[in-house]
Amino acid sequence: MAQKAQRLKPILAYPNRALAQLYLQINQQLALLKRIKAVLPKELADHTLHCVLNNKKLLVYTDSANWASQLRFHGKTMLNAIEPTTLTPTSTIQIKIINATATTNVKPKTVIPSKTVAYEIHNQSLITTDPQVKHALDKLSTTLARLAGQEITKP
Repeated sequence: MAQKAQRLKPILAYPNRALAQLYLQINQQLALLKRIKAVLPKELADHTLHCVLNNKKLLVYTDSANWASQLRFHGKTMLNAIEPTTLTPTSTIQIKIINATATTNVKPKTVIPSKTVAYEIHNQSLITTDPQVKHALDKLSTTLARLAGQEITKP
């Protein structure tokens, strides 16, 4: 008689204390965020992204410096709102800015001017009388031409 293949349980089906602890922390942070958003004006509540209680400090995350400065005016209100739910009294609040739409490790694209620009800068270096400016323009035109893939012939 052929044996039935035993099905594997999904990983979340096993009791996991570490995962349960993480879920508990996330739920606590969401509850704090809900309490804080309830006491803030709607515009500020929409830009309050996250909050974390760390020892006696409340960290509130927002998406721009403008909203962070507005949130600072409501610091006492936020601390008073979470006071009944915390075990230790929270004495300070810190507002931090995070960019929710930014991607990490993205290098800005370098824009190299065209060969025409390098040529015009070279022509300006030929007619400039100041020796320092002449040398700087000549060096710049040579570098730009090299990056654009063309050599500038010098008289």
